[in-house]
Amino acid sequence: MINFQTDSRYYVHGYLSSPDGSKGSILKEKLSVEPITYRDVPAEQLVISNCLDEIKKVIGHKSDVVLIGSSLGGCLVSKLVLEIPNQIKQIILLNPAIIPPDVDLSTIPDMPLRILKEMKDDRLFNEKLDTITTIFSATNDTVVPPEWVLQFARKQEATVQFLHDDHRFSQHLSQLPEIIFPFL
Repeated sequence: MINFQTDSRYYVHGYLSSPDGSKGSILKEKLSVEPITYRDVPAEQLVISNCLDEIKKVIGHKSDVVLIGSSLGGCLVSKLVLEIPNQIKQIILLNPAIIPPDVDLSTIPDMPLRILKEMKDDRLFNEKLDTITTIFSATNDTVVPPEWVLQFARKQEATVQFLHDDHRFSQHLSQLPEIIFPFL
């Protein structure tokens, strides 16, 4: 375990995952990151604004918060910076599902169109987030196209690290804490 204790580092999971999933568990164990439960409904019934409200409840009025978001969680934490920028010091995004303005949502499979519409936020490509942004992107991601990640990263002047892996970081899962730690 990396010797690091803090109460202001959180993990926000992806669409079909949970706070107790593989990433959440390993980040909690190795980095003392608190996984956040942001929905109590099946994934296909989630409402983005409700998810953001749940995350804000957990964060409370803490400052210097660090959020690690995976896939949909990356979208959520990025949108959260727009809402409460003074509280979020840094975001670390793992294959963030941040949809560029020019993407036709009807071409995205496996997710309800209603949720995709709620996720899509042109401000993420038109406004610079007031936080340190680091992105880890898998070169073999078939869920979030690397072009989306790069378009977002360019606008945000983010640091991007590429890993030869899939969307879930299956090959690097056990090393994720060690990979992320230098960027904290």
